[in-house]
Amino acid sequence: MILSSTEEAMACGKCGPGLEKCMNILIKFGEAMGAEKMVPISSAHTIPREPPDLLMEMTEGVEQTGTFTTLHALMSAFDPHLWQKMGISEEYASREIPVLNQRLDIYRKLGFYETYTCLPMLVGNLPRRGDFISWIGSCAQLFVNSLLGARTNRDGAVVNLAAAITGKAPYRGLFLDENRHGQVLVELEGVDPYGITYTDLSAIGYYVGSRAQHRNVVVNGLPRELNISHLLALMAPLPASGSVAICHIVGSTPEAPTLEQALGNQKPADVITVDKKAIEETKALHALNNSETVDMCILGCPHCTIQEIRSIAGKLTGRKLRDGRRLWIGSPYQTYYLAQTMGYCRTIEDAGGVVSSSCMATIPDSPIPDDVKTLATNSFKAAHYISRLTKGRVKVAVMEMSECIDAISA
Repeated sequence: MILSSTEEAMACGKCGPGLEKCMNILIKFGEAMGAEKMVPISSAHTIPREPPDLLMEMTEGVEQTGTFTTLHALMSAFDPHLWQKMGISEEYASREIPVLNQRLDIYRKLGFYETYTCLPMLVGNLPRRGDFISWIGSCAQLFVNSLLGARTNRDGAVVNLAAAITGKAPYRGLFLDENRHGQVLVELEGVDPYGITYTDLSAIGYYVGSRAQHRNVVVNGLPRELNISHLLALMAPLPASGSVAICHIVGSTPEAPTLEQALGNQKPADVITVDKKAIEETKALHALNNSETVDMCILGCPHCTIQEIRSIAGKLTGRKLRDGRRLWIGSPYQTYYLAQTMGYCRTIEDAGGVVSSSCMATIPDSPIPDDVKTLATNSFKAAHYISRLTKGRVKVAVMEMSECIDAISA
């Protein structure tokens, strides 16, 4: 690879052992992926789950991160301040808290921003179109690649951390113009685009992801009136059932003003038609029968916006969770504080719900309480991971937010 003098100094150990290790990780990875050079990144977003020994090794001698770096949602839905209210076992907490504190000491020393969310662009990490960044989190990657036009690859956690420490990333993949064009065209057939619900969009994303796999997606026929929450509902499941990293929406996203431009003036390699049958069959993958009751509801995968928190509070006004039922809501602390100011959190908490800055997909350990047999969510991404991580112990149903709340409250 062609390296700058600064990059060479890092690689040779002149800047300390941590930067040496990080830069050599990036060089080896970049060479394996065919990158010719490194580029500076304007921001990073990393997973707060690294083994402490590895984190210490990669940051040895490092005084601060190489770029503005935020932290992903607290993993495994484990919140060190709320685990008891969430019903997570003391045994699990006793293992996690010491390790979490070890990491936290390093994060604070190096200046990581403790955002703890899967949507850092909502709380201050907002890249511009064309910016090179290194972000973890498949939903965040899709959001910035698609809705903002910033550029991140689906790099693993170690490569991502190395990029955050050095402020550099290999110039490859979705950093390059020619790799960002759509390859798979999605057309709606017999579906009213103005009547699509949140879970309809989530089902469409899950259906399309399973067929597009790793290829770039272009969706045609959706109205510009869809808000950010609805666009996230569509995008979040794409890398769960597949590994999609960019989803252009014709007429809405910055690199897709027209269908032709979204496709790079080429014919699509594949066309996926989404009709009512496809949506209903996808919903049937996570449906309840009439005899089943819901023990728990999870909302906020991806993390809830302030508008979603307001909607949840509105539906819980004057209501309480039924005995033994649980409600977990994922949202950044920063959004929580605003919702607290607005009175929304008091309504939710008085009803028995918990708002946490943790990962509601419960990746990777899924410490769902043992007494939970059936769980409801409005997210196909959450349903995908929870059903697999609990190895079938928990049945997961997908339904609209209002239906989820009705199922556990009175």
